[in-house]
Amino acid sequence: MNGSLYLIGCGPGDADLLTLKALKSIQKLDIALIDHLLTQEIIDLIPTRTKVVFVGKEKGNHSSTQDEINTIIASYAHQGLRVGRLKCGDPYIFGRGTEEAIYAMERGIHTEVIPGISSALSGPLSAGIAPTARGYATGMSVVSAHLAGDRVNLGWIPLLGMSNHTTIVLMGLSRAEQITSEALLQGINPSLSVAIVSNATTRHQSTIITTLTDLAAAAKKAPKPAIMIFGNVVALESQLPKYIHEIKETAHDIANAG
Repeated sequence: MNGSLYLIGCGPGDADLLTLKALKSIQKLDIALIDHLLTQEIIDLIPTRTKVVFVGKEKGNHSSTQDEINTIIASYAHQGLRVGRLKCGDPYIFGRGTEEAIYAMERGIHTEVIPGISSALSGPLSAGIAPTARGYATGMSVVSAHLAGDRVNLGWIPLLGMSNHTTIVLMGLSRAEQITSEALLQGINPSLSVAIVSNATTRHQSTIITTLTDLAAAAKKAPKPAIMIFGNVVALESQLPKYIHEIKETAHDIANAG
């Protein structure tokens, strides 16, 4: 008899930002597949009886290919086990949740997808930046600078020339030099404001405010993981409150809060 797959969106890093459904799902897993982006305070919420399997896909050091991860999911699920793939952010926002869900569904594995808060939304907020603040932006775009096969995606660069628009770039820190060169080549304003937000919502969060001209140099100083925010809304960083990460005593306290 097939088991179940839970694609669990674990949010940007702070365990307080897990949904109740995500926490409840984590608590009932037999197998938990995790990667290097998952914070330790969320890993600590995994029950001790649950087998934890690392399937990280860190840039330059891939421990498991996507095909291998799919095979691992199916292998455990076909043993009748409850398998959880703990994914940073939201499973369907520039993750592999879609591929994993389709793979499991095609093999008759019951699959549930639990939404999570994407860093594309929580990252700006945590740094005091409102992506669609009235008077600053009438729209926003979320893009990835990374394509399969370690290829760069620069097709979104024209968005930077739109007035009253915010562009949020995921997985682009290591591509900052290419982004800058292409943007300047396309006539984007060199003084366009950019914010680099690293480790959003965690105790290690940091923000660098810069311009398109100086982006490549600033990116070298920014810790990973990070997002980049382009647009006039970056000016709000000095006016709006920052997200406060509260220190938790133990993972047990979080799991049993309330």
